[in-house]
Amino acid sequence: METRELVARLQARVRSGESEPMAQLIVEDLWLAVVDGSLDVGERLPTVRQLAIGLGVSPRTVERAYQELERRGVVVTRPGAGSFVSLTQPSEQDRERHQALSRLSLEAVERASELGFGVDDLLEAIADFRTTSDDTRTKEPGS
Repeated sequence: METRELVARLQARVRSGESEPMAQLIVEDLWLAVVDGSLDVGERLPTVRQLAIGLGVSPRTVERAYQELERRGVVVTRPGAGSFVSLTQPSEQDRERHQALSRLSLEAVERASELGFGVDDLLEAIADFRTTSDDTRTKEPGS
């Protein structure tokens, strides 16, 4: 599948009103493209920059999606060469961990919604938490 076709496919999904985070939409759509045969094993994916520009999103969003696809065994990234469809099977432990994280994420989104917050608010709170915990870990004892 050509880059422009893949971008058009993802843009259509985004326009369909899906409320999931963009990285998750990318992950799901690329997975479906592999399953339905639109993307073949060994096929090179667009670069992070190409896909980010095509979708009008942050390169970090695309990086997260590619990393998740790599964790799931769908993509392999070769430094200097790019990202390719691989379809290697993740271990049972990796699958279980991913499922547990997905359940936890869904629970967090649902709870945030009950409190009147959206996914972006939740992500911002997590980013703030990460920054705060990173600062705590990098401080030397007694400072």
